[in-house]
Amino acid sequence: MNRYIISYLRPIYKDGVMVAIVGIDIDFQAFIDRLYANPPKGEHGMIMLCDATGSMEYSPEAPLGTPVAEKGIRLVDPPETVAEAGRTDDEMLRYSWDGQESIAGIRALRNRMNIIDLRQKPQIYSRTHRAMMQMGMGLIAVCIMASLLPIYMINRLSERLQRVIEAAKEVGEGNYDIKLYDTQLDDIGELSRNFQAMVGKVAASQGNLTYMSQHDVLTGLLNRMGLDKEIADWLREHPASHGALVSLDLDGFKFINDLHGHMAGDEALRTLARDLVENFGHEQIIGRNGGDEFVVFMKDAEPEVAQAAVKAFSNKKKSFTYDGETHSFSVSIGYTFYRGDGMPLSRLFHESDTALYAVKLRGRNHYRAYEPSMESLNRTSLGFNLETITKNLPTALLVSEAKPDGKILFVNKTMVEMLECRNIREFMEFTQEYAPNVVCPCDRERMTKMVWEQTVREPDRPHCMTYCVHTVKGRDKQVFAIWRQADNVNYGKVFYATLIDGHFMYEELASSDGSAEGCTPNRDS
Repeated sequence: MNRYIISYLRPIYKDGVMVAIVGIDIDFQAFIDRLYANPPKGEHGMIMLCDATGSMEYSPEAPLGTPVAEKGIRLVDPPETVAEAGRTDDEMLRYSWDGQESIAGIRALRNRMNIIDLRQKPQIYSRTHRAMMQMGMGLIAVCIMASLLPIYMINRLSERLQRVIEAAKEVGEGNYDIKLYDTQLDDIGELSRNFQAMVGKVAASQGNLTYMSQHDVLTGLLNRMGLDKEIADWLREHPASHGALVSLDLDGFKFINDLHGHMAGDEALRTLARDLVENFGHEQIIGRNGGDEFVVFMKDAEPEVAQAAVKAFSNKKKSFTYDGETHSFSVSIGYTFYRGDGMPLSRLFHESDTALYAVKLRGRNHYRAYEPSMESLNRTSLGFNLETITKNLPTALLVSEAKPDGKILFVNKTMVEMLECRNIREFMEFTQEYAPNVVCPCDRERMTKMVWEQTVREPDRPHCMTYCVHTVKGRDKQVFAIWRQADNVNYGKVFYATLIDGHFMYEELASSDGSAEGCTPNRDS
């Protein structure tokens, strides 16, 4: 549609239960046009979407960008000050616009672009000055006509009017902390009170916008912009103090979404956010980096204290409740230390992320501190985490509780395809989430009996067997299964099984009972 659209989604709760979701779409370009496009002479300025240097403007008419110089706009400050100003609320940029001295407020976006609010200084004050001049001339006329009024009244009015003028200048420079305290029941008193109320509303709106730009709507924690600002501010104010940057993510988050739905995934993220605040404390800098990734910066923390806190959180049992059911989950954690040596924030994030990926490479649900040797790890190898491997393995994987009616805890893509299901949701509906239902009814009793006999006889070694499975499309398949029992920190004893389609094991199946088709169960291999 060649428009810039900003979309918001907001869950609405009543008595702790979500009852609605409100969606809002804002036409950003129309918003800008309505306020700032073709402004009358002496009115406001313009808002621009610019690159990181503040020298290129982007719009629906010029999506590839046009130099701001074509509009007669030139940055007076050094280009490197643009990035610094975009991270703070108390610095303005100096521009030249059509030869006029101008100033600009700037807010950095996550995509390395900036929103710039540009105003010509004469325009900022012209309207206020014009109104004040008109009022002053009116007052002079009144004073001339009422020449019998005492001179001290003129001085009194002038002082009150001067306070309003000074307050208007303060607001024009971005300072909203003004107090007029004029209680007189006259025009100047009315002007002062209305001006004070207007400034209060503008300040509140500015505060709300700042909060929304730096916080995550789902969890209430800081977002990446807020994290960067809070941590950078602390490092700048405490360059010699110690601390620790902790990066973590929720293991198997995609599986939670696929199995239980995105509402359950959102509840898992909210639960993890609450657990982080509860365990690390409100005084620490905690935020959601995006997706299922979270960050904790531990202020004034020595390495031993930080390591103990990370270990305690990693070992804590974690679960969330959705739709009346409780589900366990785990996290992977990587962390690094700030030792008061002036290490930049970008390097701290690099080290904690590297440690986190090293944990994923070793199977997740653990924690590791950054070590320089991790830099030599091949990033391609780090990319082959457990999720990637299980998704693309040609053999089917099935993990379930080690019980006669054990619930299914995990399946990979090949397992879903083996039962000819379109997705994991259909797989779970077809099996009713119980592992024995994967097996064809004709083989279920024999397979169950054999599994428990083998478990009792040799609980610590892998076992194998062949049996029949029934697909969602009504077909029967012979499979060859290798499985073993093991302990899991979240679920207790579980069965890990790999299944291979029978047509790949034709000779093995034939040697077992003389056929490779149909639903006739085979003996223990």
